[in-house]
Amino acid sequence: MRILVIDRESLSSQLITSKLGAKGHDVVAEPNKNAAFELVQKGDIDCIMIDPAPMAEARPVIIGIWKNIRTSTKPYIMLLSKTATTEDAILSGANDVLNKPLSSQDLDVKVRNAERLMAICRHLERVDDVHSTGGMIGKAAFNQLFLSAVDRAFRYGERSLIIFIRLTNHAGIVSAVGQEEYENIVAQLTEKMTFMRRQSDVIGRLGEDEFAILLQRPQYESEPIDAINRFAEVLDKFHHGFENKDAAPHIHLSLIELPQGAQHAERSAPLMEEVVAENP
Repeated sequence: MRILVIDRESLSSQLITSKLGAKGHDVVAEPNKNAAFELVQKGDIDCIMIDPAPMAEARPVIIGIWKNIRTSTKPYIMLLSKTATTEDAILSGANDVLNKPLSSQDLDVKVRNAERLMAICRHLERVDDVHSTGGMIGKAAFNQLFLSAVDRAFRYGERSLIIFIRLTNHAGIVSAVGQEEYENIVAQLTEKMTFMRRQSDVIGRLGEDEFAILLQRPQYESEPIDAINRFAEVLDKFHHGFENKDAAPHIHLSLIELPQGAQHAERSAPLMEEVVAENP
């Protein structure tokens, strides 16, 4: 990623530049905010890390960044702060916070989150011929809901998550039973997902073998984990219901929180292996 660090504290800038540069990131440190805004206008920044000091509030500075963005995809903004919480950072317009004094482990995790979210943003905005079908909205419509969910997080602190669902043996199924039968399997899968979702959840088809469920406004803390577990259990039974094992879908699920990009869980069907959450 190309990362811009806006921080008057030279020690923290040097630490970030050294750590991330060693991992292959292109890091530019610019302590002057006006000069940094000019870099933002060029449109090739993936992630911005900013300490708004000496200003007491970060939101006016972040709005200044937004006004200088010329690309359809906003860069990931990480607030550098000694005291701010994740909630403070999001309401200021940032995606997340990186607390000072900087922790190398925290820096690594947050940068991976930024990479993940930016990859999702670019994937969803890429024009593909994927339209609404069988109870699922198309990719373009899902992208608009995704952007709206991120915007509501910045404005109101509203929490949203996405379960990404991918058929990892899509090509094998098509080879075994043909495209028409594959679409019948997708229709069955859609019916399972529709039955399990809450009324406020939205299902989108992102590609031939990729789907997503937007979980809006979870009612309690563990609800997203409960949801991915429930989907994985039902899809595991769905897999085992196929007599023709060449047609049985192998499904991978991942749970991503917005707007941080943190991955909280992964599940697989039929294996049902739980992967330890990267961001507990």
